[in-house]
Amino acid sequence: MQKKQSILTITIVLVGYFIILVDTSLVFTCSKEISSSLQMTASLAAWISNAYALTFGSLLLLGGKLGDIFGRRKIFIIGLIIFGISSGLVGLSPTAGLLILFRAIQGIGAAIIAPATLAIIMDSFKGNDRVVAISIYGAMSGIGVSLGLIVGAGITTILSWRWGFFVNIPIVIILIILSLNFLQKGTIQHEKIDLNGSIFSCLALIFIINGISGIGSHLISLTIGFLLLVYFIYHEYKSDKPILPLALFGSMKRNLAYIIRFTYSSAITSFWFFTPLMLQSNFHLDPIMVGISFLPMTIFNFISANLVSDLTKKIGSIKLMTGGLIITTIGFGGLTLYQMGSNYWLSIALPMITIGIGQGLVLSPVTNIAVEDTPENLSGVSSSMINVMLQIGGAFGLAILSATSNLLNPQNLAFHYQAQGIMLFSLIALIFSLVLRFKFKKYEN
Repeated sequence: MQKKQSILTITIVLVGYFIILVDTSLVFTCSKEISSSLQMTASLAAWISNAYALTFGSLLLLGGKLGDIFGRRKIFIIGLIIFGISSGLVGLSPTAGLLILFRAIQGIGAAIIAPATLAIIMDSFKGNDRVVAISIYGAMSGIGVSLGLIVGAGITTILSWRWGFFVNIPIVIILIILSLNFLQKGTIQHEKIDLNGSIFSCLALIFIINGISGIGSHLISLTIGFLLLVYFIYHEYKSDKPILPLALFGSMKRNLAYIIRFTYSSAITSFWFFTPLMLQSNFHLDPIMVGISFLPMTIFNFISANLVSDLTKKIGSIKLMTGGLIITTIGFGGLTLYQMGSNYWLSIALPMITIGIGQGLVLSPVTNIAVEDTPENLSGVSSSMINVMLQIGGAFGLAILSATSNLLNPQNLAFHYQAQGIMLFSLIALIFSLVLRFKFKKYEN
C-alpha cells in the first residue's frame, strides 16, 4: 500500500472510530442540560446512555460478521449513514421518548462502525505497519472518550447540547466521500448469515447488559441473558457457519486479553462516569470547567500513547501493557485519598496525570494482543469481541459501583468508595496481565 493511501486509510477509520467514542462520553457532561431541556426524570435520563450502550454492545457481533460477509468498506459506510442520520434526529428530538429511540438507532450505527474500523486496519496493514496502526487505534480508545467529555462540555456551554450531535453530520458526509474514493473494498466471504446465532447473540447481550446496567429487574434479566448465552454457545458449536466461531477462543493469550479489556473497562468507564459528577457536585464546576479539568489526563494520555509504537518494538506488548496497568492502578489509588475540601491539583489532577500515562500504555497493547494472531477470516469477529468487552465491562463496573454508592451514608463519602472500587477493577486487570506476562514470558522475549 502506498504511503498516501496508508495515511488516508488510517485517518478515515480513526475518525470514524473517534466519533462513536465521543458520543459515548459526550452525554456524561451534558446529561443534566438534556434532562432539563426535555423535562426528564433521573431514571429516564439514564436511558440517554443506556439506549446507546444497549444496542451498541448487543449488535457488535452481528456488525463484525456483516463486514466479513459483505465487505468492510460497504458495511463501514452503511454504519456511517445510520449513525449520521440518527445523530441529526437526536439533535432535533422534541421529546425524551424520541431522543431515547434515536440514541438506540445511533448505537446500531456504532455497532456496525466499530468492528469494521479495526478489521479494515487488519486487512490494510501487514507486519510492523499493522503494529503501528493498531497502536494508534488503541490509543484512540482512551483519547476519544476523554476528548468526548471536553467536546461535550464545550459545545453544551457555548451553543447547546443539540449541537453535540449535529456536529457528527458533516464529519460523516466527509468520511463517506473519502471511504468511497480511498478505502479498499476488502475480501468478501460468500456465505449466509447465521440468523439464529445472530438473534440469540443479540438477545443474550441485550438481557445481560440490561441486567448489569440496572435497568428493570437485575436478576430476571441476567438469568434470561445467561440462559440465552448458554444456548447461543451450544448453537455456535453445532453450526457450520457460526457468527462467533468458537475457534476464536482457542488461544489462551487472546482470552486473557479479553478478560483484561473487560476488567480495565469496568475501571476506566466508572472513572469517566463518576468523576464528572463529583467535580460538579463537590467543586461546583459548570460543564465546560468539568471538561477542562480532564485536560491533564488527556494531554498525558496523548503523550504516552505516541510512545507506544517504539516501546512495543523494544519490550513487546505484554510487558508494556503490564507496566501501563501498574501506573494506572497507582493513579486510581491516588484518587482513593480524595476527601471533601481536598485541593484539586493534588487530589484529582495528579492522579489523573498518572491515569492518563498508564491508559496510553494499556489500550494499544491489549488490542494488539487480542488480534495479532487472528486468522484473516476471523478478523471481523475478533474486532467485535474487543468492543464487546469494552461495552459489557463498562456496564458491569458502573452497575456494581452505582449499586454500592446508593447504599452509602453519608453520600459525601461516595466518591472515596467509588475510587476504591475503580482501583480494585484495575488491580484485577493487572493480576491477569501478570499471569499473561509469566505464561508467555518466553514468547515475549
